[in-house]
Amino acid sequence: MITKQHNPASKLRAFTGVSFRFTIKGTCMAPVLDDGQQALVRRSFLYLPGDVIVFETHCGEILAHRLLGYYLRRGKLHFLTQADNAPSADRGISRRQIIGKIPHPVSFSKRLFSLGRFLRYTGKWATNHAVR
Repeated sequence: MITKQHNPASKLRAFTGVSFRFTIKGTCMAPVLDDGQQALVRRSFLYLPGDVIVFETHCGEILAHRLLGYYLRRGKLHFLTQADNAPSADRGISRRQIIGKIPHPVSFSKRLFSLGRFLRYTGKWATNHAVR
């Protein structure tokens, strides 16, 4: 999780700069992001599975979690995320909820692991929603 600091998420989305800093609060992304660590957040047009993205939840919290993949829902693109130390994925988010990403190197194996998690969740979803 990332603290809101002095800027609400609506102001962050309106931010016109390329990057800004946040303070990490919590250990859900440790050891990549540690509690109290300052993290640079950079806007991007492209987010790939494995990237750590910063987004506003449906409840207004600001989180930094790993992107697992994308899916279409009612014709709109949604993103599936999960904290590295969480047992399950987050609720899907829309593109407009994304504030930016934390630009640190992501290994090929971490990207594959993220895609594997995504395939596991989509497989569970397909099994639960299969026409019988």
